[in-house]
Parts: sequence; C-alpha cells; structure tokens
Amino acid sequence: MEFHKLLQKQINRNLPPDWIENPAFKDFFNAINHSYLAYERDKNIINHAFQESEKEYHQINQNLTKEYELKKKSIANLYDSLEALEDGFDDIKHDDDVEDMLFVSKYLGQQIEKRKETEKNLVTTVELLKTLLANLQSGILVEDENREILFSNSMFCDIFGIHIAPEQMVGVDCSKWIELSKEMFVDADSFSPRVKDIISKKAITTNELLETTDNRFLERDYIPIYINNVYRGHLWKYTDVSERIKTQNLLEQSEERNRLIMNAALNGIITVDSNGKITFWNNQAEVIFGWKREEVIGKTIKETIISNQHKKGYVDGMTHYMTTGRRAVLNKQIELPALTKEGKEILVEISIIPVEQNGEQFFCSFIQDISERKKALDSLKQQEQKYRNIIANMNLGIIEVDNDEVIQYANQSFTNISGYEMNEILGRKPSEIFIFGENTEVIKHKKKLRSQGVSDIYQLPIKNKRGELRWWAISGAPNFDDKGNLVGSIGIHLDITEQKQLEIDLEKEKEKAEQASKSKEAFLANMSHEIRTPLNAIIGFQRELSKQDLTELQKTHVENSTIASKHLLAIINNILDISKIEAGEMSLENEDFILENSIKNVVTVLQPKAEQKGIKIIVNHDKKIAKVQKGDTLRLEQILFNLIGNSIKFTSKGKIEVNCSLISDKKNWQRICVSIIDTGIGMDKDFVNNIFNKFSQEDKAVTRKYGGTGLGMAITKELIQLMQGEIKIESEKGKGTEIHLFLNFQKGTLDHIKETDINVAVKNIDGTNVLLVEDNEMNRMVAQHTLQYFNCKVTEAENGLEAIEILKKQAFDIILMDIQMPEMDGIEASKVIRKELKINTPIIAFTANAFKTEIKKCKNAGMNDYVTKPFDEAILIETIARLISEKTTEDSNKHQKMENELLYNLNSLNNLSRGNHEFVQKMLAIFVSQTSQTIEKIDQAMEINDFQEVSRLVHKIKPSVEGVGILSIVDDIRLLEKLSKDTEDQQQIERLYAKVKLVLEEVVIQLTNNEL
Repeated sequence: MEFHKLLQKQINRNLPPDWIENPAFKDFFNAINHSYLAYERDKNIINHAFQESEKEYHQINQNLTKEYELKKKSIANLYDSLEALEDGFDDIKHDDDVEDMLFVSKYLGQQIEKRKETEKNLVTTVELLKTLLANLQSGILVEDENREILFSNSMFCDIFGIHIAPEQMVGVDCSKWIELSKEMFVDADSFSPRVKDIISKKAITTNELLETTDNRFLERDYIPIYINNVYRGHLWKYTDVSERIKTQNLLEQSEERNRLIMNAALNGIITVDSNGKITFWNNQAEVIFGWKREEVIGKTIKETIISNQHKKGYVDGMTHYMTTGRRAVLNKQIELPALTKEGKEILVEISIIPVEQNGEQFFCSFIQDISERKKALDSLKQQEQKYRNIIANMNLGIIEVDNDEVIQYANQSFTNISGYEMNEILGRKPSEIFIFGENTEVIKHKKKLRSQGVSDIYQLPIKNKRGELRWWAISGAPNFDDKGNLVGSIGIHLDITEQKQLEIDLEKEKEKAEQASKSKEAFLANMSHEIRTPLNAIIGFQRELSKQDLTELQKTHVENSTIASKHLLAIINNILDISKIEAGEMSLENEDFILENSIKNVVTVLQPKAEQKGIKIIVNHDKKIAKVQKGDTLRLEQILFNLIGNSIKFTSKGKIEVNCSLISDKKNWQRICVSIIDTGIGMDKDFVNNIFNKFSQEDKAVTRKYGGTGLGMAITKELIQLMQGEIKIESEKGKGTEIHLFLNFQKGTLDHIKETDINVAVKNIDGTNVLLVEDNEMNRMVAQHTLQYFNCKVTEAENGLEAIEILKKQAFDIILMDIQMPEMDGIEASKVIRKELKINTPIIAFTANAFKTEIKKCKNAGMNDYVTKPFDEAILIETIARLISEKTTEDSNKHQKMENELLYNLNSLNNLSRGNHEFVQKMLAIFVSQTSQTIEKIDQAMEINDFQEVSRLVHKIKPSVEGVGILSIVDDIRLLEKLSKDTEDQQQIERLYAKVKLVLEEVVIQLTNNEL
C-alpha cells in the first residue's frame, strides 16, 4: 500500500522494513496515513477559499467604485427629473450641509405623503364607484383595452348564470367567456360577431334587445372608456327587461285586441279629437257610411257624415262643451239623420262618450244604422195593430191570467163561446167559472206546467153560462215580461163540442169494428179448425192409402181425391191469408235461401200439370245474380206457385217462360226482376187494372171453365208489398200475359242455408217415443199411421188432462199437442207441463189456426214449434227430427256442463260467514226457495208481456245471483233487467230469460244435491 509521501519518508527514515509488513502495525500506519491525507485536503480547501475571497473582494471593490459613479449620475438625473416634475423645485434651497441623497429623500418623502393623501381620496372614490356599480339593478362588466375583465358585479353573474364571485372574474379573458355564454341566447350565432362589431366601432351603443333561450329579455348598453383621449377599455351594462317586455307585449296585445274588437263590433265606432278631426274609424263605420278608413282619418266629422241641417248645431255644441264642459247629447242614445259617402241620408242611433287621455279630449261615438229597424218597427206596429184586430174578432177565445189565475184580458170571441160578458169574467178565476169535478186537478197540473215554462194543448169539458156541457181545446202557454219573469199564462180556446161528439161516435164505431174483427178472426179460427180437422183426416187417409198397392183405377181415384182436397185446402189457406193480412198478422221471415232453387222447386211441382197440357216451362236465370239471398222463401214460392199456376191454368198451348234477371247490384243487396211470360188467353186492359181486387174475375164464363176464388192475385199483391216490391202486368187478349216482379234481396251466405234431408230426418226419429194428444179420433188415426210408418212409438191421449196424467208416469221424446180440445186445451196443458211438472220435452202444436196471436200463445205456453193441419208429412217429420236433435244436444251439453263445472262459487259467501257453516246453509236454502218462486213469477209476467214486472223481479234476485257467485249470467241478468225496463223487444227478452232461467234451474239442482 502507498502512504502519504511525508509519512513514507518518516517510516523509511526511522523504522526497520519488517515492521512495515507487520500486521500489528498495518492498521496503525493506515490511521496515520488518513490523518495526513485529511490534513492535506483541508489545507488545499483553505487555500482555494482564500483565493476565491480575494477575487470577490476585488470584484466588490470595483462594483462599489462603479456604483458610486452611477449614484452620482443618478443624483444628477434625479435633480433634473425633480426640476421637470415640480415647477417650484428650483425655489427650494439646497442645504449644502445635507447630503444630496438625504435631500432628495426628504423631498420625495414629502411628495409621497401628498400622493398617499391623494391616493386615499382616490381609493375612496373608486370604492364608492364600485359600490354604486355593484348595487345597480343591471349587470355591469368593465374590460380593459385587451379584453381582460377589470370589474363585474353580482347582478352580471346572476344574469349570465356565473357561479363564482365577481372578484374571481377579474383578469379573465372576456373573449373566451363570450364563446361560453353565447348559447344562452336565442340568436347564439350572431352574439359574438355583434360584440366584436360594437367593440371595433368604439361608439356608445344603447338599448340593444337580446332574447335568451329561457324566455328572458336583456337590454344591452356599451360605453367605451377614454383616458386623455386614449382608449383604455369599455363598460357593458345588461339589464333584465323581461317584465317590461311582457308588459309591453300585453299592452300591445290589449291594444290590438281592443282594435280588433272595435273593428269587429256590430256598431260603427268613430273617435274624434277636440277639433272634430277623425282619429279612429272602424270597419262597421265603413259599412254604414261607405267611407274607407284612409279616406276619413284627419278629416272633420262635419265635412263627412253630419247632415246639413245639423252642422250648425254640431259646431255650437262642440264650442259650448269646450267652454263649459257640458253638452246635452253626451252619454245618451239619440236618433239623428246622417249622410253616407253617396250623400244618402240615413237614420242612425248614436251614443257619444267623452274620453280624456294624456290631457287631451276625445269623443267616441257608437253608431248603429237603424233605418231598416225603423221601417221594421213601423211595419211591426202596423202588424201588431192588425193582429190585435184579428185577435179581438177571431173565432178563437183568448184570455190572459196572472200568476194567481185571475183573468186580466179576454177577447170578444172568448165571451162569445163562454156566454159571459166581459165585465162578468175580468178579475175572476176561470177555474171558478167553468171547471167542475175532477177537472180542477187538471187545471192545477197545468198551472204547475206553466210555472215550469211548459206549453201544451189539452181538451177539457166545461160548463158555459147557460150550464151546457161543452168541450174546449185549450192551448196554454206561460206569459213572460220583458225581463223574463213569469207574469201569468195565455190560453187559446176553441169550442170542439161537435168534433168531440164525432170523436166519441167514431171511438164507438172503432170499438164495434175491432169487436167485429175479433169476431171475424174467432169465426175464421173456428171455421178453420172445423174444416181443417176433417180435411186433415181426409188428406191423411189419402196419403196413407197412396202408400198401399192399388190398381190403376184406385190410384186415379186417390190422386183425384188428393187434388180436390188440396184445392179445398188452398181455398181455405187463401181465405186465412187474406184475413191475416187484413188483421196485420202476416209477417215475413228473413232467412238465407237460394232463389234459383226456389224457382226450380215451384217449376218441379207444376211441371207435371204443364206436361199434361203439352206446355213447355223454360227457366232462364241470370248468372250475375248472387248465389244466396235473404228473405222469406216460403212466401216467395207461394207467389210463384200462384203466378206460374195461373199461367198454366190459362194457357192451352205454347210455352211459359220464367226469366230471372239482375236489375241493379249494390254492395249488400240486389234488385231482381222475375218475369212470367205465357202464351195464354190474355186479359182485357180494363180487367188488368182490377185484377188485384178481392174475388175479382174477368167473367163468369172464365170462372166456370177455369175455376178459382179470385183471391190469389190479391194475396200475391199483398205479399209483394210486404216484401217492399212491386208487380207489373202487361196483357193482351188472345195473345198472352207478361207479369214482372221487382224485388230487393239482401245478399246471403251459403253457410247459413238450412237444408232438410227427409231421409236423415226419418233416420233420426226411428224409435222415437211420441205422446199424441188429439181429441179427434180420425186425426189420431192419421197421425198414428204416419208416425208408425216411420217406426215411432205412439201413445195417445184425448185431451190435456189425460196427457198430464200420462206424463206423470211416463217420459217421452216428443209431444204432439192439439190446441182445441175439451176439458183442457193444448195451451193450458202445455203450461202445466212446463210450470208444474217441470218437463222440458219438446212440444209441437197441432193447430188449424195459424194466426200470429195463436202462434204467440203457443210460444208463451212453452211450446217449441207448430205444424198446421192438415199437416204435411215431410214438414211434421222434419220438425220432430229437428227438435229431438236440439234436445239431445242441449241435454248433452247440460249434462257435460254439470259434470265438469259447478255453475256457482261460494267463496264470497264463505268469507262473509267467517266459518259459520249453518249461516251458509241457511243462505243457500233461502236462495233456492226464493229463486224457484221468482222464476215462477217471471214466467207469469212473461205470459202477459208485463216486462216492467220482469225487470222488478230480476232486480230482486240479482244480488243473490252475485252473492252465490253465478258469474256466467251476471251480465245477462243486468242486461235482462235493463231491456225489460227500457224496451219491449220481446224476442230478445225471451231469449235472454230462457238462458238465465236454464242456468238458475241448474244451480238450484246443484245446490240441492251438493250443498243442502
């Protein structure tokens, strides 16, 4: 290792070499070596520091020397400056004993004191100015020439939504702030350019209006700031003038509205100043006088509309008013003549109102042209006088009474019809003079009506002065004064005693006619029954006989007998049809059918008769006619049977054409023409006009040769009219006849057509158990043979009582019920079966009377359908098959519903009982009993069509139905109640009740079996 050279030198001189390598001395020598090295290092540092200090000293000395020279120059310059700044500086004596710097310092001290005082005053002024600006109700912003903010107040920050203190805005670059704030204005794009434009012009700008997006309005002022003619910045002032603008807008709107109102006024409105010059002229004034607004504004009223005879009065009046403040015509309605633009004089009603505004006097005139009204009033006065004369002398008696029913006025005619003199009735009450008996209550009721403002006409028996009973027709009306107050009533009286007597006689005759009509209907019904009953047996036995194996001769006899029977039946049917039509009982069905098939059916039946005579029947059917129509196919076929049958009857050779053509086609209906054209004997034109009269035939020879009752065409015409169609006939004697039917049919749907397959019907009634209730032995035999022919099991009963006893012991699939029977008829028997025995087996009425009233009785008694006697075998079998099918379906649905679903829900009742089972049992027992009784009462009400009682009874059970939870009929119950109360739609009421009744009866059974 190497040591410091001084240490190495000492070691080499004083110590042996082996000591140096001795480990015991090695650490010692290292420590000494470090001491030498530290000393050497410290010495070098001290030497370097000294050298640096020496350099610094020399530098400081040089700087002080320069500073001194500079100070001397500065003092000299300071003196020069002081002399330049202070005019009196030369007068100040310089103390030679005082150093220059001290002198200057002393002088500056004095000046500084003065400046401090000035600055203090300036600061006070600035603070006052800041306080003033800060408390202004406008936003203030002061910028320097570089657009840096020097000052802003709180109002400015509030207006612009700046959420920092105004002091924090000092020094902010205002140009950047503008870019951030421009979006608050509606016209954001022009805000910054406009600010720059104002600043560039450096001219005072005031009253600039800015609209903000939040519907505020700001008024902006700009003031440039110049100091010693040098631009140093500018001041912005923003004032929120929203309320002022809104007020101004409202004021402008109000003024505009007033202007529009005045222009829209029905009166002419003219405003003139104190000099008589026109300042306002509305639209109606233009209409009245013909002058346009722009033609009269600025002109005087005197030179435009005042007539010559009133000009002087107008001038004198204005002068008097301006002098005294009084004028007789002000604030009054007066009538004056005025001039139009054409110089025409008109009569006006004018009201002049003085108005003072801003110390200036104006006169506002409201003018109405009353020329026509004046003419009308004059005419009205003439008419009034005319009618007063008429009233005084007319045959109608007129009286006026006050609110106490005291007569105030009566005309001469009233005294004539009453027999009293005028002085005998004025001041008295009519009820005390003329009214007797219960009619007093009528008068009280009429008085009450008058007090309610109600007028009416009524008839009343009275006694005149001679005590004679007379009838008056009275038209009573309330009498009001000009203010709308009821002051009494007016009565117009007409003596209708003769008319009333005629009315009473007519009523008696009407009753006789109605009784005769009923007697006729009863006679026809009885005769129909008496004829149809044996005829039913005759036709029935003939039908049964035709099913046997007969010889040709026997077949001929049977066929002839059948034709004769059916002819007799047709005559009876025609007579009944005429009776039905006359009684208003003929109604039409409205079902889907195929017109082409109906025509074919008729032709098919009549074809054999035509072929016997060698006549061809040709049918032409327009393909444009809809496939399906809606209407009464049976009545249509009846018409065609009659018309085509007549053509066959009266045609010996040639042909018969049946043409069906489309006349017009609409969206839902078509107009169709059916023409029957034959080559028969034809008719005279005179007879064509009378052909529709009852029992009308051309001559006795035709009747003897061709037969007929003369009812067929009358019935045909009536049926066509019921269908709202028309029939036209063209005929020429010896050449033939053309008959055209024009009928309107709605378009139908193929799916709704009812098709009857007799084979299916026969199959469906095979083995049917039938109860036949018929008092006539022959009719029982006919029905028995027919039903047994189709494998039905028949049990007979001779009257209703016998049928009931049988039904108590045995069930049947169908019941055939005659209507007229001894001991108990079919109607009474059906009621017992439905109400007492509760049997719902289908019942078919056997009736010889097909009147609507008879059919209605059958339906109300609970019968399902009817078949007229003599019955058509196919119709009877089809009716039986249909009702059995419906009953089977109904029973199946009912059974399935009862098995799968309870028709009631007792949750509400159980919740109400709070676990009390006895309470539930009691409520259900009451429901079952009440429902059964109510159904029976409703049935009775339905029989007599007492729908109000039905509504009351349904309302009675409605809460119970809801309480027991019979949800399936809740809506039906409500609808049934409403329909029964508000309408008389019997069909809908019966349908709804049948549904409700069925469900209620099932619920009663379910509750009885499951809960009680």
